[in-house]
Amino acid sequence: MTSVRRHVRRGNTLESPDESRIAEFIGRVAPRPHFHPLLDLLTGSVLGFEVLSRGNPPFASPGSMFGEAAKRGCTWEMERACRIAALEKIAALPEDYRSAVYFINVSPDIFSDPRFLERFTQVRLSEYGLDQGQIVIEITEEKAFADVEHFAGLIRHYVNQGFRISLDDFGSGYSGLISLVASTPHYLKLDMAIVRDVHLHDYKQKLLKSMASFASSVNAKLIAEGVESWEELDVLLKFGVRYAQGFLFGLPEAEPYLPTEEMKRTIASLVKRYDSAKVDLDEVIGSLVIRPMTIAKRTVDCRAMDGMFKNSLHLDHVVVLDGEEIGGLVTRQHFYIQTGGAFGYQLFQKKPVETVCKRNPLVVEDRITVTTLAKLAMDRFQEDLYDPVLVVDRNQRFVGSVTMKQIITKAVELEVRCAMGANPLTNLPGNEMIRNWIHDALLLPAYSILYADLDNFKGFNDVYGFLMGDEMLRLTAKVLSESLPSLPAGSRLGHIGGDDFVIVCPGIVDDDAVRRMCEAFDREKMALFREEHVRQGYMDIRDRQGNSFQAPLSTISIAIVDSRRVWVDPHPALFSVVAASLKKKVKEMTREAGRSGFLFEQRIYGGADTLHYEGYGGREAG
Repeated sequence: MTSVRRHVRRGNTLESPDESRIAEFIGRVAPRPHFHPLLDLLTGSVLGFEVLSRGNPPFASPGSMFGEAAKRGCTWEMERACRIAALEKIAALPEDYRSAVYFINVSPDIFSDPRFLERFTQVRLSEYGLDQGQIVIEITEEKAFADVEHFAGLIRHYVNQGFRISLDDFGSGYSGLISLVASTPHYLKLDMAIVRDVHLHDYKQKLLKSMASFASSVNAKLIAEGVESWEELDVLLKFGVRYAQGFLFGLPEAEPYLPTEEMKRTIASLVKRYDSAKVDLDEVIGSLVIRPMTIAKRTVDCRAMDGMFKNSLHLDHVVVLDGEEIGGLVTRQHFYIQTGGAFGYQLFQKKPVETVCKRNPLVVEDRITVTTLAKLAMDRFQEDLYDPVLVVDRNQRFVGSVTMKQIITKAVELEVRCAMGANPLTNLPGNEMIRNWIHDALLLPAYSILYADLDNFKGFNDVYGFLMGDEMLRLTAKVLSESLPSLPAGSRLGHIGGDDFVIVCPGIVDDDAVRRMCEAFDREKMALFREEHVRQGYMDIRDRQGNSFQAPLSTISIAIVDSRRVWVDPHPALFSVVAASLKKKVKEMTREAGRSGFLFEQRIYGGADTLHYEGYGGREAG
């Protein structure tokens, strides 16, 4: 018997029954794009948006949507419908959002499908008014690729076309390693199983540290997925992760959105905790900024731009302005790459120069420090590495640009100055930087200055030797540095010399934070003492006359002066005088208590002379 395959008419085309059922199913699901921001933690800006798909109930979640599509054998059709819906939505967004970067998910099977290679092209994107530089192909981790060589060839094809590649769920297992070797991606999205509760698991932190180091070594941007708590974010920042995504910053929404100002302030305070633990040179880039040639948006075509570059051989870049705001960056090299060859020039010569400009140059505010800017500039992709950095004021009005030569030259100069002033043992800033910090703190409405001094350090040196003495100083620096996150955001640690340290805080210090600092020192110092001394609670020492006596184990004494008890407009040098009397008193009390302690200045200029002592075991009268 001859079988007859019936077709149904849909519009002007004929579809098979299977095609009709698939179309009906996809129409019922009606996939719609949702946007989830990926944040640049250092700048508080949005790196891009991941495009996620949601459908009608009961297929609202991606899992149910694609799970049912797989059962029906129409995964290709469902992913294609999601991509088309995403591109149509992006094309309809306001201009500020339409020019952003979008991460579009593609499963390995679909990425390897010849239909994807045929249909996901530069030409197709241009039909939506988009270009390949805006699209990151995010390859989801589901299984290892059967043909690694074929996969690598596809990656090379899309990278050569100007697309960027992201590998999802990096660190999830064997398939991730195979994909990594084949793809050398621009972005690595850290598997959320590693991120989840990373602050509670030491082995996850070690893994995170290794992955951050690896990503940096291969010039890939590491993005932490699934961030849900400030504790997780704190650890990510500690280990140098710059980009993050997760419900902590907001849920996927039908419209792309930016982080709130409050969110950006909170993130900035966390970032500064770890920046301030290092040498902070605090020199902003204002003196480096130069006003380059600018053109107004839609006033110059590519033929005229070509003439400008040819008539001025020293012209390296031009900034396109939309009013007073940045509309794009045109560099000489990028311009001739885009319009290279007879075909390119013929295609572009009458088009506005914005069609070939760089859409997302590095833009920073004029208040950024040179060291932070150098970090941001060197973290760009290879093709953008030597582009100038564009500078705006706090109202996003264009100020000027800074070249990489200027940034590198100034950063080296500051590093040399820093190295000359830093303590060679602990690498902490020395007297010059500490004086500057105190001077700046006095301009604030609230501040605290902590002077930390080791007790019985000479005795420790006499018993254990100067090499172990150096270890004691390094341990002290480590404990104080690790305590900075519990102090006011922006607190900075310096090493005056010998066994004296200073912490300058832009705010009032909490008693509990200093108490925990003392507890941490008393706990960690035990690793440097012999078992017999730990058991006894003292060291046997001989003085210069040969007399033997018992010296308590080393402790730390902290004298604290803050703005609540200090006269108006004090001279910075007077703090050392106040601290000297405080340290003498707190040292007496730590010796009596046998443990580290701290003392707040309670005397008010012209007021009563009253003191109180805080040992972390309790409160005693002064």
